[in-house]
Amino acid sequence: MNKFAFVLNPFSIKNIHDYVFISKLSPQWLIKMILQILPPFKIHHVKNLRSTQGAIIEGCFIVCPLLSKQVLAMEEEEVLNKILKAVRLGERIGAGVVGLGALMGITGKGGLVIAEKTSASITTGSSLATAAILETLERAADLRKVNLSKAKIAIVGATNAIGQNCALGFLNKADTIFLLAKNAERLAELKQFLAIQKSKTNVIDKGLVLNDVIRDADIIIFTTSAIEVSFIATANNLKKNAIICDIPSPRNIPEEISALRKDVLVIDGAVIEPPETVKIGLKLPLKEGFIYACMAETMILAFESKIQEDFSVGFMPDLNKVIQIKDLAVKHGFEIKFTSFGIPISL
Repeated sequence: MNKFAFVLNPFSIKNIHDYVFISKLSPQWLIKMILQILPPFKIHHVKNLRSTQGAIIEGCFIVCPLLSKQVLAMEEEEVLNKILKAVRLGERIGAGVVGLGALMGITGKGGLVIAEKTSASITTGSSLATAAILETLERAADLRKVNLSKAKIAIVGATNAIGQNCALGFLNKADTIFLLAKNAERLAELKQFLAIQKSKTNVIDKGLVLNDVIRDADIIIFTTSAIEVSFIATANNLKKNAIICDIPSPRNIPEEISALRKDVLVIDGAVIEPPETVKIGLKLPLKEGFIYACMAETMILAFESKIQEDFSVGFMPDLNKVIQIKDLAVKHGFEIKFTSFGIPISL
């Protein structure tokens, strides 16, 4: 039986309260201090997960105890050491594939640094996340009658794997793509790479200049926390009828803003429903039974035992892997869901 491990960090202080009730009695500064010194630990174990093809796997979920803001504020080497300790826990249970969720998968050159230090196959889940984002954004555009050929799309965090794949995926579909990220050198490299594709889409490097772009964008894709680019969304700085794909935890567009701006459609973009025989029972800020694409990709690779090499690692765009993992998701009974704040959107 193939085994997997998935490394994740707490979504928020509330997420910690959900699992450690006594933490509600502690001040936030103390919780954050404890998290910084606490080693990774297993939080959940699942057995006998069966795909629609009949393949059976088991695995565990491992917490790397750092909040997203802590990951962004700490030295990368310190974060990588903690992630590697979490991966070592996965190795000890015999995991053949280890998934790195959210910021865990962005740190260290998109998982490449960790992949070099483990015998397990590593994936960040970015390929299935991209497939889900591209599909759900097209569904959102159809729902809101947005003509993609005339649309302006802003990608915040354009230089990570999901951002680059999304940029490549919308070439020759959108009128304009704004690229936004804090790493100017990688941003310039991405623009040059996209220019080689000889697309009719306008590709514009906007660096960290979010405010004007956000007001002008018909579609916004947040692949990372806007904290990285010093931007905080408000009810007043979003374009009328904008469609926003907001992946990170914590969210860039909270439900309070969505409630104030009924014209704006906020979608999750990377939510998957596994088959009934692959219910993991982990408490997530989603409809019960739904999971994130990065988790799903890890399990799909475990089901697909012939794939024994690293999959979604690094930052180079690769739409072939996006297509491959989407086909494997269908094969094993995983379905891309169209949701907003974890709840399915009615068409």
